[in-house]
Amino acid sequence: MDAQVIPASLYDCPVVESRPVGIYRLVSFRAREIAALARPGQFLMVRTSGQSLDPLLPRPLGVHDIDADLVKVLIETVGRGTAWLSGVRVGDRLSVLGPLGNGFDLAGDGPALVVGGGIGAAPLAFLARALRERDRELRCLLGFRTRGQAVAAELFGGHDTEIFTEDGSMGRQGLVSEPIPECLDSMSGATIFACGPDPMLAAVTRTARDCGVPAQVSMAAHMACGVGACQGCVIDTVDGFRRVCSEGPVFDSNAIKW
Repeated sequence: MDAQVIPASLYDCPVVESRPVGIYRLVSFRAREIAALARPGQFLMVRTSGQSLDPLLPRPLGVHDIDADLVKVLIETVGRGTAWLSGVRVGDRLSVLGPLGNGFDLAGDGPALVVGGGIGAAPLAFLARALRERDRELRCLLGFRTRGQAVAAELFGGHDTEIFTEDGSMGRQGLVSEPIPECLDSMSGATIFACGPDPMLAAVTRTARDCGVPAQVSMAAHMACGVGACQGCVIDTVDGFRRVCSEGPVFDSNAIKW
């Protein structure tokens, strides 16, 4: 993985867009410095400016996309912290630390198979755009439980995106990991880039190993600081325990002890 990590800074950022996308909320804020530095796969620690100390900690959010000096994040409300963030409106301000962590390694010019699951698909829009800009052959497989989640696939654009839902309410019915071998048959020399829940990433890893192709996976973990100080986001790897926030979030799939 790309080990170069640029030191992050804390920014006060005005919100310029906040709208629902299915069950999620798309929030765009102006952050020229972050937009200039961020790489696909990196994340931010975000809280609302002036937020009370309950909840105390910011929330980690993957960089969903960049548009000039605008940074976009996609939020799923799962607790008080994300509820605060989902409630922001245009004109509110966010306190943002970032960009943080490593990013996907985009070296090479071979085909790219991008696989996302649920809210884990959020940072893959930025990745997909970067791959298109490099003229790499691209196919995106996005999996969700229901249509309420799957409508977020509209943010990816392009004819190279295929949607899967577990209940069949949108796109093809089934798990997003199931068609990977078929895709790889027609993508010689491909690399897999994936982000989603751990069971999906474990399935992607097994398939990549069976098919003999490299895979990069973006891991999720509960985080307190986001900069490697608190040791609260460690995962077990073949090289020992590693911090998702600083040594990750992107890892070689074979490095993870599933």
